[in-house]
Amino acid sequence: MRRVCCFCERWESGGIESFLRNVLTRMDMTDMEVDIVASSIGESVFTDALRQNGVRFFELSGSQRNIPENHRRFRELLRERRYDVLHVNAYHGLTLAYLHIAKQEGVPLRIAHAHGAGLRKSLLRPLKLLIHRLARERYTRDATALWACSQSAAKFLFPQKALRLEPIKIIPNGIKAERFRFDPFVRQTVRGELGLGDELLIGHVGRLCYEKNQSFLLDVFARFHEREPRSRLLLVGSGPEESRLREKARELRIAETVIFYGTTSHVERLLWAMDIFVFPSLFEGLGIAAIEAQAAGLPVICSERIPAEARLTGHARTVPLARGIDAWTEALLTARGRSPDGPEAVRAAGYGISDTAREIEACFLRSDAHGKPQNLSHHSGI
Repeated sequence: MRRVCCFCERWESGGIESFLRNVLTRMDMTDMEVDIVASSIGESVFTDALRQNGVRFFELSGSQRNIPENHRRFRELLRERRYDVLHVNAYHGLTLAYLHIAKQEGVPLRIAHAHGAGLRKSLLRPLKLLIHRLARERYTRDATALWACSQSAAKFLFPQKALRLEPIKIIPNGIKAERFRFDPFVRQTVRGELGLGDELLIGHVGRLCYEKNQSFLLDVFARFHEREPRSRLLLVGSGPEESRLREKARELRIAETVIFYGTTSHVERLLWAMDIFVFPSLFEGLGIAAIEAQAAGLPVICSERIPAEARLTGHARTVPLARGIDAWTEALLTARGRSPDGPEAVRAAGYGISDTAREIEACFLRSDAHGKPQNLSHHSGI
């Protein structure tokens, strides 16, 4: 029986959580015990499905900021559980310190998995970037395998020396593409639940936070709404910026046309209700929400900060943020039409969940120190 620890700093309803839910619920757990360990664990739409699949959850101190206590409790957990595999899902370099602890405690397979491509704006951002760079230089060497969701994420999390010496394994953040196949009957039901008639629905899915750039999206929608009065904006997600975004919607006088939906475990239903998907992120490790939107057949307008790996179909259009509100408004005005073959396009691009789950499962079950299956289909020497 292989014991696997999947670590992330925070467990809520974000991209890493979605990725782990998608992968772990499609693995054969016959020969594995999988634990999810996080510094803090909050409410998540992904928890129940994982628990039903036998995954256990362990919270460390309850706070990401209490680093010494998190490290102490993590070390105790490693001694108690004696894991064969540590899979560290990281947005920044300091998280890689858990690889160092695992190496000291004798965990043989230690995977560093990059999911982010930047740090959010704050007064302490310069200091955090310095710590990030120092930590990645110090702790990347403690990994036995380097994974990333995109080349942008790999370049951000791992130092250049490591990228030159070690091949990076690009892991597609796979989804169950068929789940997103457009259903016109459910579309009408959901639009009715949202109080919509024939309005044009602009949609966005993502944590309400700085890096997702919903503030800019509100500016764009305000201008778009002047041109298309019968339009609404649907924001799916929650996060620290929600109050500020609600206030901005009131200041822009579009509060009555913006729906703050919150989180959901059935995002495909809301994607079917949308007409256009907008993704203006300031930085993304990948952008799985954009992939799901393409699987649902939606036209997608995204920023140039979205990695190329997430733009899978001809229905995904890039508009640089520097071009401003007018350019984004024009992109929305000209984006029409739903693709009928979204799931096929996503699978053809290698983002089907079954392939991703099988590949990661094979890595977890390998007995060597690199966790590399015999035939790697997504290998990249960056």
